[in-house]
Amino acid sequence: MATTQKSSFANYSVTAADDILPDVVMAFKKSAVMAPLVWTAPAVTGAASVTFVDMTALASSDVDDLGETAEQGSDAIATGAHECIIKNYVVRADISDLARLGSAYDLAGNVAENLGNATALKLDDLLTDLFSGFSQTVGGDGQALDLDKFFDAARQLHAAGAPMPFNYVGHSKQIWGAKGIQGMIVASSSGTLADNPVSATMLANGYVGQLGGVNLYFSEEITETGGNDCPSAMFSQKALGLGISSAGLLNIETQRDASYQSTEYVASMKCGVIEVMDTFGVYISSDVS
Repeated sequence: MATTQKSSFANYSVTAADDILPDVVMAFKKSAVMAPLVWTAPAVTGAASVTFVDMTALASSDVDDLGETAEQGSDAIATGAHECIIKNYVVRADISDLARLGSAYDLAGNVAENLGNATALKLDDLLTDLFSGFSQTVGGDGQALDLDKFFDAARQLHAAGAPMPFNYVGHSKQIWGAKGIQGMIVASSSGTLADNPVSATMLANGYVGQLGGVNLYFSEEITETGGNDCPSAMFSQKALGLGISSAGLLNIETQRDASYQSTEYVASMKCGVIEVMDTFGVYISSDVS
C-alpha cells in the first residue's frame, strides 16, 4: 500500500461474475501501488504489444540567433521506440458447494478480495523489478539512506529534465525503520520531541506523504536481500511503461463445474511492463538492518 493517497486506477473488462467484479476491482485499487505512478497506454485491437516512444529534448544551444536572410537548419530529434509485449497472468480460486453452504460469512466476497489483492501485488512485482535497470544510481549495498542521497536522486531527475511529480517507492523498512525515512527525519530533530514540521508529522501520524516534494510509497513486493539491503527507486511517470491489452487490464470470470460441485473464480491480468526513459529514474539501494 502507499503512504499517501493514490490516484484512482481501474481498466478492466468482465465476461461474467458481475456480483464479485466490484469487490475484485476495489481490492486491486487498494493494493496497487505502482500502476497509478507509471506511463500507461492501451494496445490497439489486434495488437499483442504496446510501443512507447521517447524523444530527446533539444537544448538551448540548438536555438540560433538567425539573421534576416539566413535559413534555419533542421535539428535532428532522436527518438526511441520501446515495445512492451502483452502477457497473461492468471490466478484462480475454487469454492465448493459444501464450503459455501457451511459458511456463515461471504466466501465469494473474500475470494474476490484475495484475487484483486494478488493481481495488484503481481503488477507491483513486475514494475518494481525494473528499478535495477536504471543506469543512474544513488547509495549502494551496505549504505544507509540519508538526506544527501535522497536529494541527490531528485537532483539527477531534475538535471535530466524529468517532469514532476517525482515518486519514491521502497520497502516498508525504507519508510519505517532506523535506517529508513522515519529514522532519517526523526534523527534530524534534537531532543526527545521533534523540532521540525516533517519530523512532527511522522511522530504524530506514523508516516509522511512527501519529503522534499517527492511522494513516498512502499511495496512489500520489493525483496530484502540476504545482506539486509533493499532496492528502491525515485522516478518520474514516463520512466516506466505499463502496456494494457485491448481487452482491458483485469478480467474476472466464474465457471460452474457441476461434476465437482464447485465454482471456479478466475482473475486474469493482461499487460506488459518496460523501462521507457532511463534518465527519468534513479535506482537506490540501501541497508535496512
